[in-house]
Amino acid sequence: MNKMNESGSIKVGQVGTFDVLGETLQGEGVARPEGMALFIPHTFMGEQVKAKVVEVKKRYGRAELLEVTKEAPERIKPPCPVFGQCGGCQLQMMTYERQLQLKEQALVDAFKRLGSFHDVPIEPIVGAEKIWHYRNKMQMHVRWGAESDLKIGYYRRSTHDLIEFDDCLLVPPLFSKLLKHFRQVLPQVDKEKKLPIKHILIKSVRTDEVGSDVAEDVGVDVKANVVREEQNSAYSEKQSYKLMMILVLERWKKSYEDLCTELADKLMELEPALQSFYINRNKNEKGPILGSEYPFYHGEEHLVEKMVDAAGDPLELEVGPASFLQVNPEQTERLYKYVAELAQLTGKEKVLDAYCGVGSISLYLAPYCRSVTGIEEVADAVEDAKNNSLRNQKDHLEFHTGKVEELLPSLVEDGNDFAVCLLDPPRKGCHEKVLEAINEMQPDRIVYVSCDSASLVRDCVYLAQQGWQVKKVVPVDLFPQTGHLECVVLMSRL
Repeated sequence: MNKMNESGSIKVGQVGTFDVLGETLQGEGVARPEGMALFIPHTFMGEQVKAKVVEVKKRYGRAELLEVTKEAPERIKPPCPVFGQCGGCQLQMMTYERQLQLKEQALVDAFKRLGSFHDVPIEPIVGAEKIWHYRNKMQMHVRWGAESDLKIGYYRRSTHDLIEFDDCLLVPPLFSKLLKHFRQVLPQVDKEKKLPIKHILIKSVRTDEVGSDVAEDVGVDVKANVVREEQNSAYSEKQSYKLMMILVLERWKKSYEDLCTELADKLMELEPALQSFYINRNKNEKGPILGSEYPFYHGEEHLVEKMVDAAGDPLELEVGPASFLQVNPEQTERLYKYVAELAQLTGKEKVLDAYCGVGSISLYLAPYCRSVTGIEEVADAVEDAKNNSLRNQKDHLEFHTGKVEELLPSLVEDGNDFAVCLLDPPRKGCHEKVLEAINEMQPDRIVYVSCDSASLVRDCVYLAQQGWQVKKVVPVDLFPQTGHLECVVLMSRL
């Protein structure tokens, strides 16, 4: 039923009752009044809603949700008080099992719709045990209010409107505790508001034994790993953490040092888990939140994330202010187990790790590789990878700084060959020159780790046209409550 209060074409301002016939990973339901795709936020398939049209384009429109007149059985009350305002979560209004179904179906649809793959072997999605408080990183935006009050929060989706909050349910409660101390201490220390703070980043590493909660058999039925929401709320309290705080300043002056030292000391006294405090300078209004300069730090220079490698031995990764690690450490270990399973390593293989970052996958696979060659564009990440290799005494790993599309063809021309090529590109996927070089190299297997199904399917189409076949796809949910999904794909020659 799609009933409007006016006849004729869809117009802005119209109010109607709509059947939700489709859904998106952005948490929007899709109605079809008069054949037009009408996107309605915070709804999903099987519901009937009352909504007001707020935007009309040639092929689609958007509406504001006024009321859910018929709820789907899987609808729940979002536990976050700012859900729907903050842009961090998209799926809190549905049960976790329903989130997994949505993500799994979206992946199947992407392979069919974008790549005309109709028989791709997609495994059941690997659900998370920890669906709240799982992130090891948060980044917030800062403003001083007109009455000298400090405002800290996330941006509303697609805007720079600041949404304040007391507690983000995606990060450990310790993060919110530290932020509470920061709100209290900063006005006391910086009475004249000298520090031009734009953003705050908080990172965590685990200090307890890790790896034991990850299933030994990566082929288990992942649906059995799904834990009810009410059993999960205090899960992170069992885990101990060390924290790093990074303040991003628009400018830096030497005179700020005493202020920053006093601020760091007071925060560390109030919250002993805070072990590292950095200042980052970034004068740019657009682009990445972090700049390239770190003029000040207090406490530990690096934190250390502990995990286990593919052989079950301890593995330590240094975490600096610019280091990139997956944001869900528990699910990352599951992801890496699937990477190892699909790579089918025997200890004799030379492995390419393209887009290697800080070398975490290289180090994880190292016990079963003859050698690993990593390529990464970000120089700081390569430095981290080399340090991590030394720290873990892995002398058969090497890392190169540069764009993969520029360095890999040269490696191929020089006669380097790899039995297994591991690809872990950013959201935009692989450069075509990378795929060309890999196809020319003719490895035994390609293992592709993707955070974006559209670019993944595009790259799979290219490789399929060159004679490669998708042998297995394993979706792993690293991002509960959001529309994001990680996948591991195995490809081999026909």
